Amino acid sequence: MKVNDPFPMQPAPLAPASRPRVANSTTGTSRDGTAPTGRTTAPAANVAISARSRELHQALRAANAVPDVREDVVAEIQARLRSGTYRIDPEQIARGILDASA
Repeated sequence: MKVNDPFPMQPAPLAPASRPRVANSTTGTSRDGTAPTGRTTAPAANVAISARSRELHQALRAANAVPDVREDVVAEIQARLRSGTYRIDPEQIARGILDASA
């Protein structure tokens, strides 16, 4: 199966290195936003993470910390299987299958 991306990533065009820097008389910056010394005059970007995003990140970290297999439950079932005390209820299994297919 081939998946075609409707919005393929295109590299950003490179700015020509030979563009002359012309100083703006009102701000003291050139056309490309840099000061005559080469430093940018634009403020640094501010990033704000919402409280909901932090909660989701904490929940993801907690979920990743839990092991995939609960060894204590597996050991208990293995012991019950060996001793012959583990019983399976076919009606409960059938109900579970029917509920899952609905």
